[in-house]
Amino acid sequence: MNRRLPVSLGTRDDDPLAVFVRGATVGAFVGAVIAGSTIWRRAWRRAPSAPAAGPPRSRRAVPPAADADPHGS
Repeated sequence: MNRRLPVSLGTRDDDPLAVFVRGATVGAFVGAVIAGSTIWRRAWRRAPSAPAAGPPRSRRAVPPAADADPHGS
């Protein structure tokens, strides 16, 4: 009682163009998943150590203004 029913999905496996297009489509999806995964991992790995955006800060202390109170009050 193992009868196989003919199932047609609208494509023919012996059509070389259909086989090529199917393979290219699957390859594009797999490549996009791999590239997206790599970009996502690199972004998360780099995010905590990334410097804040903006102009570079000077490491030297800025002298107080001429009219500033010497004790800061």
